[in-house]
Amino acid sequence: MVHPLMQLTEQDIARRTKQARSGRPWLRVQARVHLEETHCWICHQYVDQSLPGTTHPMAPIVDHVHPLWLGGDPLDRANVRLAQRRCNTARNNRMRAAQRPRPSHIVEVSAQSPPARPRP
Repeated sequence: MVHPLMQLTEQDIARRTKQARSGRPWLRVQARVHLEETHCWICHQYVDQSLPGTTHPMAPIVDHVHPLWLGGDPLDRANVRLAQRRCNTARNNRMRAAQRPRPSHIVEVSAQSPPARPRP
């Protein structure tokens, strides 16, 4: 796992995402989660595992508790839980919104330009 204060590069995030969602190890982790869990870890409702996973908002998906874009381990069983698609999407949107920089104050810009500085 990456240190929580360490920022990942776009390449690291892309690599982790690809690693997490492809290959036999991911399919094994995913199958294990579907066998061991029956309720969404976010809203605690029963998850109907017969719903189509790519289209239905209540479909079961495997969610990373500590997101990959924040350094979560993609294949660690302790880092993945069963979730409903809508719950996972809403949680991810909230987490990404919290990460966005917010303006701390408003500065008014005057119409006049500042005096030019002489070049050394």
